Amino acid sequence: MQKIIHSQHRPWRWLAALLIACSVSALAQKFPTHAVTILNPYPAGGGADNIARMLANHLSQEWGQAVIVENRPGAGTTIAAAYVAKAKPDGYTLLLSSTQHAIAPLLFKKLPYDYLTHLSAVATLSFSPFVLITPMESEFRTLDQLVMGLKQKGDKINFGSSGLGGLPHLSGVRLNQVTGAQARHIPYAGTAPAVNAILNGSTDFLFADNSIIPLIQSGKVRALAVTSDKRTESLMQTPTMAETFAGFTATVWTGLEAPAGTPRPVIDQIHASVLKVLKEPALVKFYKDSAREMKILNPDEFSQFKESEVKTYEKLVQDAKLNLIEN
Repeated sequence: MQKIIHSQHRPWRWLAALLIACSVSALAQKFPTHAVTILNPYPAGGGADNIARMLANHLSQEWGQAVIVENRPGAGTTIAAAYVAKAKPDGYTLLLSSTQHAIAPLLFKKLPYDYLTHLSAVATLSFSPFVLITPMESEFRTLDQLVMGLKQKGDKINFGSSGLGGLPHLSGVRLNQVTGAQARHIPYAGTAPAVNAILNGSTDFLFADNSIIPLIQSGKVRALAVTSDKRTESLMQTPTMAETFAGFTATVWTGLEAPAGTPRPVIDQIHASVLKVLKEPALVKFYKDSAREMKILNPDEFSQFKESEVKTYEKLVQDAKLNLIEN
């Protein structure tokens, strides 16, 4: 008798599954029906903020709905990430993620979210290198000269960064490793003061993000190398770090992520919309002018990439001998 009852209920289970599938599909087809918010973990006015706002503007036109950029900086990008990780998984709250989100789990003793499991990859937005720079009056006018100085002067040379545990800091640690030097690290509270320290000669070198390009082009700082795997179009005369040290690359990437559990059809629709608007001429020009590479990974590729990034920076963070941050 139990088997007969079970077989009678089976069609209803199939019907329930079908209704759920149809409702998810309908949700994706209607998405979005109201405003979408992108949480930016950085202050207004920076490179990431420019990407977020240009993307939001074009997505708003594509969707016919407002796309709001909300800046929530702090705690090494983890405040914004924690907020999105706990948001309703419906695609209406998104995170502008970056390389720092892959590093953050290695810096904090405990986070209120798991980066790899509580956030779903949607799309990468951009990849860009750092530029190794020195003051214009510095004796180090080429990478070879800086390397020679590091080997000869050791800890008498210093380098700045935008803060402990960030990519500029870890890139400096890596340069120490490959040269066998012990250049002293001076952390600053952000990119602007770190650049100012180069401008006034307080520090000897800095791995700066691509916002430094106008200062390079205007002759206010000197570019020694870029950290991309090939020379960048806007700095073709500047060699790569990898030309001297094989495998020495460091890339700043940005992406869009959603709370885990967001329906895959919604994620796929957001990804498709991002792919479409990034072909707009205004965005193509912005990427070119700011030395950003438009390389769009799909959700599955981005998810795998996130895992590889965490592994990549694990050893560098260990070698930097950083004390884990208490929340």
